[in-house]
Order: sequence, then C-alpha cells, then structure tokens
Amino acid sequence: MSDPSLSASPLARQAARNLRTVEWLSENNTWRSDSSYRWNFWRTRQMMARTPDEAAAWLPALAFAVSCEKDADVLDEFARWPLPEPLPPEAIPWRDRLIQVWEQYPADTTWEKTIRLFALVRLDRRLERLPEWLAEAYQALDRKPENRRLRLAALVGWRPRPGDLPAHGDSREAVLQWGQFWEELLRNYSSESDALIAAVALLHLAEAGWLPAGLSPERLREEVRRRVQQCETTYLDWLLFHMALASVPAGSPSPEQQDITGWLELTRKDVDWKKREAVWDMLAAWQREGVVERGGIGRGRLPEPPLLLPDLARTLEWERDRCVLLAMAGYVPKAAEVRAHPKELRAVVAHWEALSRNDHWRIRQAAWVARWNLRRAGVLTAEEQTRFGADYVDAIRSEKDWNVLLTLVQIRLPGLFPLKAWTRQLSNQKNECRQAARLAIHGWLVDMASGSEASGEWRVASGSSLLATRCPLVRAVPGTAPTTRQYGQFPELPLRLAITRRQMRQVLRRAGQESTDAGTVAPFVNLPPEMLPDLRRLHEIKTALAAGQMPPPPPDAGMENQPMSRAVPARLPEAHPRTGPPGITDRTAGRTAGSEPPARHLFPEVIRHE
Repeated sequence: MSDPSLSASPLARQAARNLRTVEWLSENNTWRSDSSYRWNFWRTRQMMARTPDEAAAWLPALAFAVSCEKDADVLDEFARWPLPEPLPPEAIPWRDRLIQVWEQYPADTTWEKTIRLFALVRLDRRLERLPEWLAEAYQALDRKPENRRLRLAALVGWRPRPGDLPAHGDSREAVLQWGQFWEELLRNYSSESDALIAAVALLHLAEAGWLPAGLSPERLREEVRRRVQQCETTYLDWLLFHMALASVPAGSPSPEQQDITGWLELTRKDVDWKKREAVWDMLAAWQREGVVERGGIGRGRLPEPPLLLPDLARTLEWERDRCVLLAMAGYVPKAAEVRAHPKELRAVVAHWEALSRNDHWRIRQAAWVARWNLRRAGVLTAEEQTRFGADYVDAIRSEKDWNVLLTLVQIRLPGLFPLKAWTRQLSNQKNECRQAARLAIHGWLVDMASGSEASGEWRVASGSSLLATRCPLVRAVPGTAPTTRQYGQFPELPLRLAITRRQMRQVLRRAGQESTDAGTVAPFVNLPPEMLPDLRRLHEIKTALAAGQMPPPPPDAGMENQPMSRAVPARLPEAHPRTGPPGITDRTAGRTAGSEPPARHLFPEVIRHE
C-alpha cells in the first residue's frame, strides 16, 4: 500500500510544515512565556502579502495555536485572521477544525468570550447559525454600555457566503429578523458607535442583495464613513473600529470616486491616529487578498477609478506613528496604480527604504514588512531588488531588537540565505535575538532538506556578497541512487536542531570534504535515529492532511514549562561556508530558549548509508 504522504498536494505539504513549526515553537520557553513574542510573530505574519493558498495553509497551524493560547491580545489577532474566498476545497476541513477549536475554547473573561464570538461569526457564515447570532445580539442589549458595544461589534462580521442564494423559508425569516434588528438600532442608536456597528451589519446584507428596498449599499457605505468620522477616539472606540471595519467590503465594481476620497480624508495628519490606523488597515485589507498571485501583481479588489498610490506617497512623507505605519505596510499598489504613477511608486519605495533604517524598532519593523510586500508584488526594479538584498543582510547583521529580527526571519528571499549574518546573532546577549537566529538557521536547513525550492539552486550570503552555488538536495552512497526505501517515508530532514555558533562552523567546515570541481556538495548523510521522532510527527501530519483529515495532537500537547524530551541530533546536514546550500523560510523553530548545548561534541564522524 502506497504512503499517502507521498501524494500530498503542495498545499497539504506546506500546511504540514506550518503546523509542525507552530508545534515546535510551543515547546520553546521563550515562545510559551512571552506573549509579546507570539503577538509579534502573528501580527507580522498577518500583515505580509500572501497568495490564497498561502493563507489557507496556515489554518491547521492557527487551530493548534488557538487551542494553546491564553493571552487575549494574541487571541484577537487570531480572530481577525483573513480567510481567502473562495476557500480551496482541500482546506475546508481545516477551517471546520478551526471553528471547532474556537467553539471549545474555555473563555473565562468577558473580553475573551467576545473575541471567541467575533471569530466564530466570521468563520461560520452558514444561515443555520443566524438565529444563534440573533439571540446573542438581543442578549447584548442587556449588558453594560461598553460590553454591549463590543459584543455587537463582534456580531457585525457575519455576511452571506459568496454564491449563497437569497434566503427562503425559515432561513428567510431569520434574515428578515436580523435585518430588522440592525435597522432598529440604526434608527434609535444611543451613540455614534452603535450607529456605526448597525450600518456595517446592514451593509453586508445590502451587498448580497438580501436587504429590502430602502437602504442601498452606497448610502450605507457613506453612513459607515460618516460614523467613523464622528466617533470618539477612546480605547474602546479603537477596538470597535478594528472589529467593525475589518469586515467592510471593498464595494461594487464601480464605486463612486467620493467614496474613496472620503475615506482618505480620515488618513490626514489632523485625524486621531486610532482612526488613521483603522482606515489604512481597511484599505490594505481590500487590496491584500488579490495583490500577490504567483509572484506578481494580481487583480486588486479596490476598483477603478480611485488610485491611492499618490496619497500613500504623500502620507509617508510625514506619518511617523508606529501603529499606523504597520497598517500602511499592508497596502500594496495594484497594477493600474503602478502603470499610472511610476514616479510616486519610486517615492513610496524610497520612503520605506529610509524608514527601515529609523531609530525606532517598530518603524523599522513596519518598513521591512512593507518592503517585503512590495518585492513580492513584483513592483521593484532590478536595482531596488539588489538594494533590498544588501539591506536585508546588513539589517540582520546589525539589528539589536528582537522584534525586528523576528520580522526578518519571516522574510523569505528565493535562493538567498545570509548564513554568516544570522550566525553572528547566535552570540547576541538577548535570549530573544538568539532564538530568532536559531529559527532562521533552522528554517534554512529544513528547506534545504525538503527541497522546497523548485529550481534546486541556492545562494549563501557571506558578508555583503552573494556567493552562488548549485546544491543537490539528496545524494546517496557513491555508485548508488537514492531509493524510496531510503528516503521515501521521511523526505524532510531533521526539524529539531540545536544550533550554536561553534556548531554551525563545524557543520559548514565538514561539508567541504565532499566538494567537487563543479562546486557541488553532498549536504545530506545518513538519517540520524535521534531525529526520527520529529520526522515521524511531520510525516504523521502530512499523511493526515493528505487524507483529508486533521492530525491528532502532538504527544506533549498541553504540557507547559516541560523540557523537550526528544534527543538532540548527533549529526546535522553539512554545508561549506562558501558553497553551502542555502534557502530561507519564514516558518521556523529552534531549540529551547536558554538551554545550553551538551558538553560533548555533537558532530562525530559521518556515517553514511551502507
């Protein structure tokens, strides 16, 4: 009987890698004990441009992360994670598993219960659940004002699914009651926040054509903008903006120019930063799902004629609020804008390049997210791409803040891995910085092992230069060929690697023994038995996903503050410092933070397959 994992689709393979990465991270003390480390990772991940398949591949990992999370701020990031539409059929069981995890989440506080409701309403948009959401809405009216508004804001995320026909029968009655509830709230609101929430809920129905005549999408869209303009800017209102505007659709194929212009007025310098951030977050969300598609610019959701690139360039001249800049980093110009405003595009690229060298770490973090999104969208010139690679290596070498390093770890340049720069960070005095370096190097070795790069060619960045080399991903014993029996069951090479600067030097020095005149190396050797537990887990995940099922929890799931029980591998893949096999991934993990390497040498002589 054939192994199901061998026929796994690229989507299932990537989902398995993502899930195993998050499982790994959950075993690390730094990850478990520092909620800001987790929040930073997921917030940055959410703001980075991705294809629909890339977004869907994170669903199993999200389900696991939600089941382990106890911090409300991190849970809020999970709840606002955007889903691609339509969802790939293969990913539907993963979404269902995520819904199940949210259903079972033991929310203790009122805020946690609100976040759980917010996530479920956005994920489960079946008509069958509308009576349940309607009951929640009526119950919210009996709560204290601050809790009532947050609970109502959590409910506005429901909207009909793409392709759903107008409701009929019992479902039609539920839809009518749902619409009547929000219409009544809009007529008799007690605050601008209530009116904003009601207008957003009605806009979803109007966009789907499910709202009785009287309130058009255009009128409701203008109502939403006007209410945002008039709302106060307290912390509560800031939360409401994020929850309500996160679900506002981009609009019909031909919205009026005034619609976009009105929203841009809320990004001006004299507007409170909370509103500026929420509006840019919304504009970026309109673009993000359709911008990046197979390495180029896709068809954005923001339709003609509004072109925001000139406004983006002008805003970057003065905007220095760290939260607003991170929201702006998610906005990537669409094809029409690039063609119409090449000069403004070059100005935007130059502004982000300058901000990536700013003194404040949050501004540098936002700038690197923006530069990466622009590069992925394919709008950089050859000179700008070269400058990106050089700045990227320099930033890794000189960066002292772990938040920025964690962002740089998630940037994956095809064929480029700055090994020397990351190795220097292994001696950083900050544990979080060392952990980020371990994540990066570990991810490089995993990619090298699994052969995820289609071209099979890699480059190692040594200092500021990029040294090219060809690297075969698997090499058998001389005179033999790799067989399914040798490599087929566990094609990924070791995932749990304890890496220190001294160990990496030893790994790289040894690989030179197999160099040839052509510059090729044989990076892989016999599969160490100590690595089999991790490989079995990855294989288990991949097999389950390939069969359309969710994998069982890891053996040590739910164990907190427990040392990792699996042994440190005695042998690692090896590479030469000048010709070694690189590659980088943004989905990485490393050894337990703060733990010291064993006293014995970890790299005995290589034992090859007999």
